Amino acid sequence: MTFDDLTSRATATPDLTALFANEPDRLDRMALQVGPLRADFSKQRVSAEDLDALLSLAETRDVAGWRARLFAGEPINSSENRAVLHTALRGVGGEAVADDVAAMRARIATFAAELRQSGCFDDIVHIGIGGSDLGPRLVADAFDATAKAAPRLHFANNVDGASVNDAIAGLNPKRTLVIVVSKSFGTQETKMNAESVRAWLAAANCSPKDHVLAVSANPDRAIAFGIDPDNIFDFWDWVGGRYSVWSAVGLSLAIAYGPELFGELLDGAAQMDRHFRDAPLVRNMPVLMALIGIWNRNGHGYDSLAVIPYARRLRKLAAFLQQLEMESNGKSAGRDGTGAGVTCPVIWGDEGTNGQHAFFQWLHQGPKGAPVDFVAVLTDHENRPDHHRALLANCFAQSEALMLGKDEATVRRDNAERDDLDSLAPQKTFPGNRPSTTLTLDALTPTAIGHLIALYEHKVFVQGVIWGVNSFDQWGVELGKVLADTILSEIEGGKTGDHDPSTSALISSVR
Repeated sequence: MTFDDLTSRATATPDLTALFANEPDRLDRMALQVGPLRADFSKQRVSAEDLDALLSLAETRDVAGWRARLFAGEPINSSENRAVLHTALRGVGGEAVADDVAAMRARIATFAAELRQSGCFDDIVHIGIGGSDLGPRLVADAFDATAKAAPRLHFANNVDGASVNDAIAGLNPKRTLVIVVSKSFGTQETKMNAESVRAWLAAANCSPKDHVLAVSANPDRAIAFGIDPDNIFDFWDWVGGRYSVWSAVGLSLAIAYGPELFGELLDGAAQMDRHFRDAPLVRNMPVLMALIGIWNRNGHGYDSLAVIPYARRLRKLAAFLQQLEMESNGKSAGRDGTGAGVTCPVIWGDEGTNGQHAFFQWLHQGPKGAPVDFVAVLTDHENRPDHHRALLANCFAQSEALMLGKDEATVRRDNAERDDLDSLAPQKTFPGNRPSTTLTLDALTPTAIGHLIALYEHKVFVQGVIWGVNSFDQWGVELGKVLADTILSEIEGGKTGDHDPSTSALISSVR
C-alpha cells in the first residue's frame, strides 16, 4: 500500500449517504468509546474496504512496532538522540524514569497543597510561550468548568508588552506568585517577560526568592536570575515542550486548582495511553483518527483540518493543536533525510457557534472545504440548560448539514416562485459529502480533558510514523529565533547589517 494507492482509492469511494446505505453496521464499526470520550468517525468518507487498506498501510509502516518503542523509552527522537517519555509523566511506560517522575509528582502535590493552604498569594502569573503556555492555558480554561482558580491564574506569553501588562494589571505584587516556565531559561519572550515582572516585584520591595518559581532544565540560569534553588522544578530534556503540560510545567494548574484535579488530568491521559498501547489497531481510537487524517490528506487531498469545539472552555483547543500537530509533523524531510512528501495539513478553527457566522460558509459551499473535528460536551456546566441544548443542536446539525448538503432540485422546488431561479439555484445549493468527526465528552472533567489531549498526541505520533517524519524535534522553529536576535541587536545598536533590501528598510523604519 502506497500513498498513490490511497489517491486512486479515494476517487472511487462512494459518497457519505451511500456509505450509510451500503453499510448497515457503519455506526457500530466507526464509533468508539474510551472512558468519558466517544469518537464518531462514521461521517468520514471512508468505506470498510478503504479502512482495511489504511490498516494495511499502518502494518506496512510498522505502527505497532513504533508504538512499542515509544512506550519502551527507546530514543525514537533520532535527530536529538532522545527518548520520548511524555506518557511516563502519566505513569505509563518509561520505567527508566519512573522514580524521578514519581518524586516530582509527589513534590508538586505537596508543594501545591501547602501553598494553597498558606493563603500567601491571591494571584499567580504563569510566564511561558509555546508548549509552556498553550497546554496550561487550554487546561486552565477547561478546569474552570468544574473548579474555581484560587489563587487566580494569569498568563504572560507573547513578547508584545501588552501580554505582560495585561497579566499583572491590577495585581498586588506582594500577593503575587510568579512561575517562569522555560526549558532553557533563555527563550527570548519568556526571559523578557520574566525580567519585566521581576522589575515590577522589585519596585514593591518583593524579592524573587520569595515570589518567583522556575520550571526549567537549566537550573543554573534560573539561580542566576535570582530564584532560590529550592524553588526550581525539573523540566527534563526528554519532555518535548508541546507534550509538557503533564510535567512540572503544570505546576501553576496544581496550585491554582489543586493537586487532586491535576492528578485526575494525568490519570485521564493515562487511561488513553493504555488504550492506545493495548488495543488492536482496528479498534484503537488514536490509530483510527490518525488513519482517517492520512486518508483525508493523502487520499482526498485536503490541505487543512478545522477543529471546532462547541465548548467555550475548550476555545484554545485549535491553537493548542496547531502547535502539537504542525510543529510535530509539519515537515518535508523524513527521518532518513529524504523527502517525506505530503504531510501535516494546516490546523485551524474557533469555538462554535462563532465559526458558523464566519468561516462555515466556506466549509459548506467553498470549492473543496475541509474535514472538521467537532468537539462537544454533553453535560451543562454553566447552569444554563437552554443555552446548552441550543449549543449541542447546532453542533450536531452542522455535521449533518456538511454530510447531506442540499441538491439543486430541492432548491428549485423550494423556490419555484422566483423569477431568477436559474441564477439563484446554484447559489443556494450545498454539495454535501463533506467529512467530519464528532468527539463527545460526557462532561468537561479533568479526566475527560486528559483523554482528549492524549488522543490527539497519539494521533500525531501515528501519523508521523506513517509519513516517516520525526514528530519530536522542531528545527524549523530555530532559524527565525537566530535572525531575530541579530536584528534586535541591530535595532538597539543603530547599525544595520547585511540583509535583503526589504528587511534593511524595515529595520531602519524602527529608528
